[in-house]
Amino acid sequence: MAATAQVVHDILRALGTVPPMFGDHTWQGGAADQWADGWQRRKAQLTALLYAVLAEQPHLIARLSEAERHGLAS
Repeated sequence: MAATAQVVHDILRALGTVPPMFGDHTWQGGAADQWADGWQRRKAQLTALLYAVLAEQPHLIARLSEAERHGLAS
């Protein structure tokens, strides 16, 4: 689970590096603005999912521990 959390944090950090690249020095106009808006929406969805993974980890660990106590996990 620690490896999963590390990967989630790595992805979140990588997502944070993209917005500084937005601007008129790379791409200008309505299409650029539309792409940036779409990217922000997708980033928000992905970020929510990644935080959900982190939030779910303690529940998964507890369920696995309970299964191990009952001899159900291998």
